[in-house]
Amino acid sequence: MGKPKILIVGTFHMGSTPDMMQSGLENFLSPKRQAEISDVIAKLKKFEPNKIAVEIVKDNEAELNKSYQDFLNNTFELKVNEVHQIGFRLNAELKNNKLFAIDWMGDVGQKGIGEVMEWSKANQPDLYQLINEVYLPKIAPQFNGLSISEILKVCNDKKRLMLEQEMYMNVVRIGEDLNYVGIEWVRWWYQRNLTIFSNLTRLAKADERILLLIGSAHVYLVTQFLSESGLFEIDDLNVYI
Repeated sequence: MGKPKILIVGTFHMGSTPDMMQSGLENFLSPKRQAEISDVIAKLKKFEPNKIAVEIVKDNEAELNKSYQDFLNNTFELKVNEVHQIGFRLNAELKNNKLFAIDWMGDVGQKGIGEVMEWSKANQPDLYQLINEVYLPKIAPQFNGLSISEILKVCNDKKRLMLEQEMYMNVVRIGEDLNYVGIEWVRWWYQRNLTIFSNLTRLAKADERILLLIGSAHVYLVTQFLSESGLFEIDDLNVYI
């Protein structure tokens, strides 16, 4: 019996989120974008996953699958987000009965990223400038004129993912003396991604095929944790898209 296979699909967020970066794209319900989404679904279907894990808080899994069953029964209108537009539709094509929520958004008393950056702006403008004027422009999505499939390739580009991780390591530097301002958020970020990893291990049985649909900001760390665990065989997204 072989290790479970996992395909990590780092996505952009189609809807509004509090993330550091937004896609800036609109009109995902247009015939052109809907055709592009159908094309992505056809490509990802070739991986033949028997489980699809999505970036939804685990506590909300029952609600997630209630919506999915309503969708299967034609009593639910898909919203403009990647879980519905890609996750629901792909899962239905595969005739899988449910989706799996693997996210965690618990409060560990940390400062939010916005609060951290405001502190940096007031107290360490050099780091604030480095993150906002050097890193963010380099990793910010440049999606204009690209198809959804092409956008996913950009989201999962290894150089871009590494640069994003470098940015987070510079967030760690924010603070002075014994006031580790940046670490307060980054430790939460690591805990969130470790929890995602832990939830994935609970899904994994030998020879299973899991597709993880998640914001691309998570890809670097989740891939690292999956690889270092030795529990999974990680497939290459470029083979499919």
